Amino acid sequence: MAYKLLVVDDNPNVLKLLKISLSKAGYDIVEAENGEIALEVANREKPDLIVSDIMMPKMDGIELCWMIRESSEIPLVPFIFLTSFEDPETEIRGFRAGADEYMHKPIDRKELLSRVTTLLERSGKLKIIEEKSDLPKGFSGDLSDLSIVELVQMLNLNKKSGILHISGAKSGKIYLKDGQLFSAEFETKTGEEAVYGMVAMDSGTFNFDITDFEEEKTIQNSTMNVIMEACRIMDERQEADTEFDN
Repeated sequence: MAYKLLVVDDNPNVLKLLKISLSKAGYDIVEAENGEIALEVANREKPDLIVSDIMMPKMDGIELCWMIRESSEIPLVPFIFLTSFEDPETEIRGFRAGADEYMHKPIDRKELLSRVTTLLERSGKLKIIEEKSDLPKGFSGDLSDLSIVELVQMLNLNKKSGILHISGAKSGKIYLKDGQLFSAEFETKTGEEAVYGMVAMDSGTFNFDITDFEEEKTIQNSTMNVIMEACRIMDERQEADTEFDN
């Protein structure tokens, strides 16, 4: 069965191009011309992924994303924002609303398809973990399947409280309360620096315990800002590894 994607844009030409590009790749497409209609379609059709413009009448993309995360029947659906503007402040607002990816128009078809594939694969891995896990107690898995950043994003969206244990060549702990980063420890580092040190780990295991804890709060920055900085660090390392390989 093909994945179902919801595309949202108030520009009919952009909507048509997105539908053609994604349909050719084998996806089933449902569409909406603004956020208000998209929210209704999302609850009815339950798409596997949403691609949405930001600037739209009635309900913009950021409000749509927030509503999907907070009050829809598919709060964890992968969400990609499209925009015509280079505005870091809007981008931050989008990620805080719960977006997974952010792309600037004009959209490169290959890049869009690559990001859609990556997010759908990640979503599939999360579903497998949920199905196999004893969710009242927690869950575990391998870092080769889900990165630490992806785990923190998932726990944040699920508003989970507990301790994320990371084990491998090195080990660490990340503490969360109601999905928000609270504290972390990794080698001699604490707080945000501990999180940034851990995100480089791509092998090892993780285990999340849903439990109460008594820890001093060492992460002062917002969870979304820490996630965004962690993503930047990961991107820089990947670029450096690619240059080294070449």
